[in-house]
Amino acid sequence: MQRKLYFDSQYGMETYALIEDGKITEYSAEPVTSGAVIGNIYKGRVTNVLNGMQAAFIDCGLERHCYISVADLIPDKSKFDGGEIDIPETLNLHEGDEILVQVTKAAQGKKGAKVTTRLSFVGKYIVYMPDTPFVGVSAKISDRELRKNLTFSAKKQLNEGEGVIVRTAAPYAVLSTKKNEINYFRKLYASIIARFKEAPVGELLYSDSPLHIRVLRDFMLENGDEIYVGNEQVYNSIEELATTYMHGNSVSVTLHDPHTDLFYSAGIYTQFMASLMHKVELSNGAYLIIDRTEALTVIDVNTGKFTGDDSLEHTVYCTNVLAAREIARQVKLRNMGGLFVVDFIDMTEENHRTAIVAELEKALRADKSKCRVLPMSKFGLVEFTRKRTGVAASELMLKTCGTCGGAGVMRSHESILAEFRAKLLDLLAEGTETVCVDLNFDVANKLMGYAALKENVAALYPQARVYIISHRTYREDSMYFRKVNSPVFTLPEGTVLLY
Repeated sequence: MQRKLYFDSQYGMETYALIEDGKITEYSAEPVTSGAVIGNIYKGRVTNVLNGMQAAFIDCGLERHCYISVADLIPDKSKFDGGEIDIPETLNLHEGDEILVQVTKAAQGKKGAKVTTRLSFVGKYIVYMPDTPFVGVSAKISDRELRKNLTFSAKKQLNEGEGVIVRTAAPYAVLSTKKNEINYFRKLYASIIARFKEAPVGELLYSDSPLHIRVLRDFMLENGDEIYVGNEQVYNSIEELATTYMHGNSVSVTLHDPHTDLFYSAGIYTQFMASLMHKVELSNGAYLIIDRTEALTVIDVNTGKFTGDDSLEHTVYCTNVLAAREIARQVKLRNMGGLFVVDFIDMTEENHRTAIVAELEKALRADKSKCRVLPMSKFGLVEFTRKRTGVAASELMLKTCGTCGGAGVMRSHESILAEFRAKLLDLLAEGTETVCVDLNFDVANKLMGYAALKENVAALYPQARVYIISHRTYREDSMYFRKVNSPVFTLPEGTVLLY
């Protein structure tokens, strides 16, 4: 597989994209000044304790108060294997307590960020936990003997009360390098504790590395991978990291010509924005419809233009295979999380139904986030979950439509004109004899064609005069009524007398 990594930092935003075999599979962007919230450590104050839920709200100086529960006190075991961790029965927090917390999940919608009091520091080879006595190994390291050796080696490096999670890249590093990571984080943790005592509530005490460093820290680079950078400062930083994170692999790093934009020149922005749309085209002419709600995301698979050259069952099966692969790419690229329900095209053969679920599971294994897939239901529906980390791509690049309010639909002209008639009658019933109405150009033209409406209002209020002023820049549902009390007034050019 040919892989290309792109990094840029412009107009206060740092961006990253991964292209695999010509298709974008990862994208991320964040402000240079504030960076990602996940991993940040703050001095917080407990504002409310919910004893019935074993949870509490914490003021961390963010836009919304953060949330913590007993379940948030233990590390996420979805990515590693290890011994059992003692789960506290209570938070043991009281209103007004000043505590050290770390963000584990970014704020979403009206919900504040999730935090924990059990801090962790992510390195290239280990995750250091200063106050969680536990040793785990990445679930991606499958060799039992290697896992055993890594666990034994890690335990020897720890002091009492400390813990680590051995990451996927650890087998590629010498022991001294892993020791240095642990010692670095020990000193970092000690400095944070010292600052905590004097810091005001809400102060940021630690922030994770910039985006490009985190990506290279977590990415397993291979021979032949290519890196393109659009910012000279980021380029110099990546060049310095090359010896540490590339393990001698043949990886080229290229600085893009500053006279053109890197992401536009490579076609990344165009490809990424197309992938965020409601309708996603598949390579064979079929397509997906992706609808996101508060509770879950619904994905519908349609054959579209694809008719196939074989039987209907084979055509449907081929489409569903392509759809399963694209769905896995889409949820990863969009960084979507939560519950998903996929309505695959109906298949009659049971082995095909089972194969589609297996194909979806296989495609989702490449995702760093934990995914769980359930068997296909009798109605051809497949449910799966994905744990989201960070901000969803849609929140970075899209905003709610100001016209439809996020509904995805707009009012019809007939609905708008019904409202027009109601408001106009209310004004005329008050005794107003002259009314000027500002309307959208297309709606105004539609209105002038409704002879029955004009005749109806004219019959009720024959002495009244109604002037229509059309505007090409108005939203279709915009209308502004003005009473005219003076016998002499000026109207703009193009005004039309309704009756």
